[in-house]
Amino acid sequence: MTGERGIDYSNCYYANFWALSEMDKEEQKDYVLVHAVREMAHEWWGGHAFLLNKKTNKILDFSNGKSYVGTKEELFKQWNIQEDGLRMYYEYTFKESVIQCAKTGTYGAWDLLLEDWKNEEWSSYMRNYFIPTFQPELYQVRQTKKGVV
Repeated sequence: MTGERGIDYSNCYYANFWALSEMDKEEQKDYVLVHAVREMAHEWWGGHAFLLNKKTNKILDFSNGKSYVGTKEELFKQWNIQEDGLRMYYEYTFKESVIQCAKTGTYGAWDLLLEDWKNEEWSSYMRNYFIPTFQPELYQVRQTKKGVV
């Protein structure tokens, strides 16, 4: 693992993993750790992690040393979360997140292909799916200026 517990709360993956781990067992049962691709500004996307209560649709986000509380409806609309997008949305129980953390040696993003530029599928995913689907203006520029952009 990189970093020391309690240090890097600016990292959404780290902060929300530890927030879930520090819940009592009963509360933990209702929450999943979500890794999702979000739109941060027009056609500018990135991975993000937060906690989702599956019973109430309440969202908790402890990124950047803050404590955001909202609803799934609010957050998904605000960040343009694509639950059905190809390799853009994953939910992990606490047990699953611990296994992924141990397996990868990181707090995430574990399955978001957008964030995994070393993956051999990344280039094809970006060229054939992500950019045409979620960055249409960039895609048009790339089409008209082949070899330049």
